[in-house]
Amino acid sequence: MFCPINTRYVLAAGAGVVANVILGASSLYWKQLAVISPETLLGYRIFLSLATLALAMLMLQRFRALAEKLTWRTVGIHAAAAYLVVLNWGTFIWASIHGHVVESGLGYLIAPFIAIAIAKVVIGDTLSAVRLAGLVVIAMAVAALMLRSGELNHWVYLVIGVTWGGYACAKKLTPLDPFGGLFMETFTLCVLWLPLLAASQVSLTLPGNLPAATAVLLLVCGLVSVVPLWLFAYAAGHLPLSAMGFFQFVLPTTQLLVALVFYRQPLSNNTLLCFSVIWAALLVILSEPLWRFGRLRPRN
Repeated sequence: MFCPINTRYVLAAGAGVVANVILGASSLYWKQLAVISPETLLGYRIFLSLATLALAMLMLQRFRALAEKLTWRTVGIHAAAAYLVVLNWGTFIWASIHGHVVESGLGYLIAPFIAIAIAKVVIGDTLSAVRLAGLVVIAMAVAALMLRSGELNHWVYLVIGVTWGGYACAKKLTPLDPFGGLFMETFTLCVLWLPLLAASQVSLTLPGNLPAATAVLLLVCGLVSVVPLWLFAYAAGHLPLSAMGFFQFVLPTTQLLVALVFYRQPLSNNTLLCFSVIWAALLVILSEPLWRFGRLRPRN
């Protein structure tokens, strides 16, 4: 019997894939802005992201709902999330400019395992045998990377993995929707960034000979940061969590392709093997709920 395709599900799946592809390919965008220092780029990313989010929330009339959900606990959660995301953004921009895209892809690939480990320690989530085995495999793969992959800048994937995994855990604790949560985080970052601009050598001053095309590219960095969130939020609202989990493959795989095709970044056999092992372990972990559902489903 013919089963009609659910158009909304197809659009949601497409939105989730496109969101992660944009995030993965955005290294090429930041590389085009390499004439500007990473610190200055981070400042512009924060301020222009806040302006973009404020405009979106104003158009969607979400400020009242945000104000009703704000508590000191919620503010504290998003302040911690803001600290993690600024480290993540800064490291990603630096890696994109300096040609360490394989490392950033590895960071996003190990982030789900970091999130699982943090959730176990901090939140008390239970670990199945499959998830525990996955944590062991990822720990062994990361150890092999650090010991045998001399071509990698190891701090990049460790910082990105830990900050993105911790950020995912922080988002589990908040009652805010993705738009409201990111608005609070970028607002907090702006509040913290202003004293930094006044008290340090970090500034938003652009090079005097900045080409006009580069200036235009810089102006859209808020959209580059926020549009993937819009797409991902749409996907999350129309797809089950089991389907959303598989999008975690798209970003690091896109990063790997960008690193090999556009950056021509050297990749040792050990790095490729470890990347494949981590990818396979993530696939097994994300497939576990489907196996359980299949076993529990009554048979006719």
